Amino acid sequence: GLQAMAIQRSSSLLLAAAVAFAMLWALASVTSTAFVAPPASEPSLRGAEVARPDHGAPAVAAAVGAVLAAMPEAAHAANQGYAVLQLGWAVFIIGLGPAVLFWIYF
Repeated sequence: GLQAMAIQRSSSLLLAAAVAFAMLWALASVTSTAFVAPPASEPSLRGAEVARPDHGAPAVAAAVGAVLAAMPEAAHAANQGYAVLQLGWAVFIIGLGPAVLFWIYF
């Protein structure tokens, strides 16, 4: 009895290990063919040329960003009324929460 249970238990563990190994092997075989690197000699697009790095571009981008950040934004200069309107609606909507709960329970 005890020996038969041990054989049955070890065979089920062996079966589970074999199934897990087969699934991992199938997953590895699927993913190895799913991502294929393009040939290094050909460009990725027809007519595409190899991009040469421009070492001055980050400095120019930083300077343009600093100038744009220093200038006031005309679109936001006269819209304080809209911000007040948003705050008013926020207070109204948030204030409805306790009012609805009061209406339901009292």
